[in-house]
Amino acid sequence: MRTKTLALSAVLGALGTASLVAQTNVYSLNAVGYINVTMPPGFSIITCPLICGTDPTATGSQNPTNTLNVVLNNASGQYSGASVYPFINGHGYSPIVETGNPFGSGWTGGGADVNILPGQAVFFYNPNGHGGANMTATFVGTVPQGVLTNTLVAGYNLVGSIVPTSGDLVSNPITAFSVAQSGDYVYFYDSAHQTFAASVPTYEFGAWSSDPTTTNVAEGFFYYNANAAGTENWVETFSINP
Repeated sequence: MRTKTLALSAVLGALGTASLVAQTNVYSLNAVGYINVTMPPGFSIITCPLICGTDPTATGSQNPTNTLNVVLNNASGQYSGASVYPFINGHGYSPIVETGNPFGSGWTGGGADVNILPGQAVFFYNPNGHGGANMTATFVGTVPQGVLTNTLVAGYNLVGSIVPTSGDLVSNPITAFSVAQSGDYVYFYDSAHQTFAASVPTYEFGAWSSDPTTTNVAEGFFYYNANAAGTENWVETFSINP
């Protein structure tokens, strides 16, 4: 999975040398920008670290923010045959799987029942086969700001950074991942080889067995919270405004 982002010059000024991958153009003080994400054939784990807007087709108890219709709009059929697999943290894969209409546009379930919120990740399946064409998504929206909490429940969580930053989870001053407890571990997915990475960083005796690293903006991963008695809060703090 490859990514490229464009955000505000003010964002870069606030970060200094921290790793928000970006080109610069000033649009507003709300850090509006876009992220291009390339999904190779097969599976990728993606997240959308932007607030992309609400879906007018989402009704009732559905969350109207960052639905599949908004984040991966398939009105022109560019995701034909692709599938999106949500994950219910702490429980497993959702029974809802949305597939791009192979004979037209839209998603099989309508696209309003699946959300890709900042910090929430999903599996994306590109059906084009080995050596086939990549699929590209362009996320457009506002960079989340403030004190941002991603609640990691007991068991497996499919997550990503809430803000569009890349690099080491622990040393990056934005992600500042310091919530680990004994027995926790991280699984990264290698979409280029269609397998989970061989190295599984595990937290034991107050330290990680190896450096838990994420390299791309909008890339998700599995985090296992070994604390069966409760949650762990991954808190990121980011702001460009005074």
